[in-house]
Amino acid sequence: MSNVSGSTPAPVRFQGVPVNEIPAVVPLRLVLAHTDTIAVWLTGAYVYSRCVTLSVEAAVPTTDRFLGMYGFGKPESGNTPPMLIGFEDAQGTVSTNLPGRPTGLQANGGNGSGIHGRIGLVLTALPAPGPMSVYFAWPYFGIGETKYTIDAGVFAAAAADVTTLWDDPDPETAAQIDMDNREIPEIDIPEGGWFAAAAERQKRPPRDPNAPRRINFAHVDDRPL
Repeated sequence: MSNVSGSTPAPVRFQGVPVNEIPAVVPLRLVLAHTDTIAVWLTGAYVYSRCVTLSVEAAVPTTDRFLGMYGFGKPESGNTPPMLIGFEDAQGTVSTNLPGRPTGLQANGGNGSGIHGRIGLVLTALPAPGPMSVYFAWPYFGIGETKYTIDAGVFAAAAADVTTLWDDPDPETAAQIDMDNREIPEIDIPEGGWFAAAAERQKRPPRDPNAPRRINFAHVDDRPL
């Protein structure tokens, strides 16, 4: 068992993952669990000026429930009990998906297909440089608490490579989309270039007039009930 050595202060209100930045990518592949019944891994670190996004993926050979990968005290019907994940940086800042007071970890979308699931996570502040502990457990699958250590200094270093595109957009005015507009746009392919040549190669061949044609029909039962 490990004791949480740091404090868990109420986080500063998170302004969201920046949409006006091209993030820096940090190669990350950390296998959190690998047994005969499940594999779980952490991957895909994208570094922004004020946060880091990550993904946790899991796969099982067979299941009768969806994989509970959300957490944050919100178990979902039809899912397994959720996995537990937490981070503690070199300054003792703790971020988890446990229930209770919110910390510096948020969900960031996800998807699944039954035997595979993915949850996006956001560390809502750049971790302090130095060793960062990653804690993982999934008791439902027999996975007890396990600790891993990664170098969070690479996140701080990568932040210098973030490209800011423009000032923070005002969410109230940036997107003014007419939801009643149902016009289907034309596909605009530049003439004389690679896309034009590729489109020409991908054209469907003309229909063979002598080929058998499918006939759809319906039977109507007009007998009185």
